Parts: sequence; C-alpha cells; structure tokens
Amino acid sequence: MGSTKRMGLLRGILLVKVFLCVLAWGLPSLLAPASIFDLLGVSLPDDTTFVRLFGSVVVALGLLYWFAYRDPIRNVAIIKYAVADNALATVTGLVLLLATDASGWMLWSSAGATAFFTVAFAILMPRE
Repeated sequence: MGSTKRMGLLRGILLVKVFLCVLAWGLPSLLAPASIFDLLGVSLPDDTTFVRLFGSVVVALGLLYWFAYRDPIRNVAIIKYAVADNALATVTGLVLLLATDASGWMLWSSAGATAFFTVAFAILMPRE
C-alpha cells in the first residue's frame, strides 16, 4: 500500500476514533443522565464522580486524536499512545466481561472497537 493511501486510511480511522471518543464514550459519560445508561444496559455506581471524570478524560483524548488526524506524521507520539491506550482498554473490557458479572452489548462493542483501533494504529503508524 502506498504511503499516501496508508496516511489517508490512518486519517480516516483517526477521524472515526475522534467521533467515538467524543460522541459515544466521552460526552455520554460526562453529561448523560442515569436514564440513558439504563437504556444502554450500563450500570452506574451510586457516586458517578469517576464516570464523569472518565468522560472528561475521553473528550480530551478525542481532542488529541483530532491533532493526530490533522497531521499524523508530526503527531506520531499520539498514535503510539493510541496503541497502548486502546490495548489497555481492550484488555480491561475483556477482563470485566470474562472475570466478573459485567455484560452487555455496549461493553462487548467497546472491547471490539478498541481491539480494532489497537491493531489499525499499530499497522498504520507512520514510521520514523
């Protein structure tokens, strides 16, 4: 695959990651009322402080991924971070699913998405 095509594919995947971080994971965790979580089958702790903090961090990550989208070569460190971030999120999701009573399509789809991003970013990362 040519370098231009490869960077185009990486930028497309980064753009999807931006939207997922902000719209699917970040803003709902930061702002959504408990009833939205119930609809999605996601349980909330009584104290939602950590869920709200998670949301703010994920929205900030979406901004970082936006910078990487705009210039993947200059921001390769963000893509390296993305490999580690998504790998850890995948492992955490799978451990929760397999070792606890956690379940639901949201957790399975998040684990699948982060596994996809781990592999995609590792393969398409610009080489220094």
